[in-house]
Amino acid sequence: MPSPRAHEARPATQLPVVAKAVISSGAATLADGAVYQMVLFLFPRHYGFVAAAGAVAGAIVNFLINRNYTFSRAAERAWPQALRYAVVSLATFFTLRLLLAGSVEGLGWSPRIAWLPAKLLAFLLVSYPAQKLWVFSSANRS
Repeated sequence: MPSPRAHEARPATQLPVVAKAVISSGAATLADGAVYQMVLFLFPRHYGFVAAAGAVAGAIVNFLINRNYTFSRAAERAWPQALRYAVVSLATFFTLRLLLAGSVEGLGWSPRIAWLPAKLLAFLLVSYPAQKLWVFSSANRS
C-alpha cells in the first residue's frame, strides 16, 4: 500500500541553485578581485575607491550569469531586475566596505588580505539571500 504522501510532489532541492550561485559569485569575485588588485597597485592608499571599481566589474559579471544561468530569469524584463540588482549590489558593497574598514582599520589587516573574508561574508549575509528572494524571485515577474 503506497504511503499517503506518495502522490504529493516533492519540494525541489535548492542545492543546484546554490551551486550555480556559488559559481556565478566565484566568476564575479575573480573579476572583482582582479580589478581590485590591479587598481590597488596603482592607488595603494585608496582601498575604498578600489573596492568600488572591483565591485562594479563583479556586479556586471554576476548579474549576467545569474540572470541567464543561475536563476534563469532572462525571459523577464531586464530593467526591473537590473534596478533591483543595483540596490542589492549597493547594500552588498556597503557591507563589504564596513567589513573592510573593520578589518583594515580596526584589526590592522592588510587590505589585500582583508578583501577575501570580507567578500565572502558580504555574499553570505546580503548578496545571495537578496538576489534569491528579491532580485530574481519568480514573485517579481515583470
